[in-house]
Amino acid sequence: MRVIVIGARASLLAQAQTRWVVERLKENWPEAEFKIRTVQSKNASETSAAMALQEALSQREVDIAVHSLKYLPTAEVKGQQLIAVPKRVEPREALVGRSAKRLEDLPKGAVVGINTLRRKAQLLAYRPDLNVQPLGGDIEERLAALGTGDYDALVMGAASLLRLDLRNRIDQLIAPEHLLPAPGQGSLGLEVRQGDDWAEELAYSLNHRNSFDRAGAERAFLRALGAGDECPAAALATLESEDTLILQGVVCSPDGKEFIRAEIEGDTEEAVELGQELAQDLLGEGGREILEALAVK
Repeated sequence: MRVIVIGARASLLAQAQTRWVVERLKENWPEAEFKIRTVQSKNASETSAAMALQEALSQREVDIAVHSLKYLPTAEVKGQQLIAVPKRVEPREALVGRSAKRLEDLPKGAVVGINTLRRKAQLLAYRPDLNVQPLGGDIEERLAALGTGDYDALVMGAASLLRLDLRNRIDQLIAPEHLLPAPGQGSLGLEVRQGDDWAEELAYSLNHRNSFDRAGAERAFLRALGAGDECPAAALATLESEDTLILQGVVCSPDGKEFIRAEIEGDTEEAVELGQELAQDLLGEGGREILEALAVK
């Protein structure tokens, strides 16, 4: 039996996620042997790291690539397939505060550290009085920056903190009514080469159908906007019942002054179509002009 090589990014969070995947695979396939291979990217961005994993998969350096789904480009890569989405962790955004512990309680002018345009735009739409500042680095570096006193709060994905056993750092789970997450946030994605039946069977054993459908709707929404994966757009799919999916989406200008939000409901089996339809609705309501203005800049 061949050794299955699992591809992971180098960050502490990515390594923790990949170890979790390997542990679950070993539970399902105790007779199989697994090896983790860390894939480095030339660029520090999360999207570049995801693409480096895809390249390693293409070059047969790894058999299963483990992605943070929110960073996996929505464009399909020929010969590769997103085969599984394990059960989703908390998709909401988390507030990590220094003194104030809720977004609503932050004083006017409070400095909030974020690392995406998506978060900045929505925060300014909800609280235009805040001083939203970019803050890069991994989870540990951002949390350390909060301790310097230069920031009053941070906004980051709750799932990242949960996966690193840092639940105690979460002061508030921000309501999606105020801040929608990145499409796929809180989910892992397992990608394989098409035609590799053994790797596909292994990875698919971890698939959680509801999580797969929700992620499919959100990613289809982002892809249909046609503005790139890092545009100021967000989405969250929830299940109203076993066969009914509700998808919320937003497109907003980077300063938060132009803000368009809508939702759609339909059958879970039509998750991708729902995402595409919601994107067209938002584009028709003014989202196209917002995204075109961003492209010009």
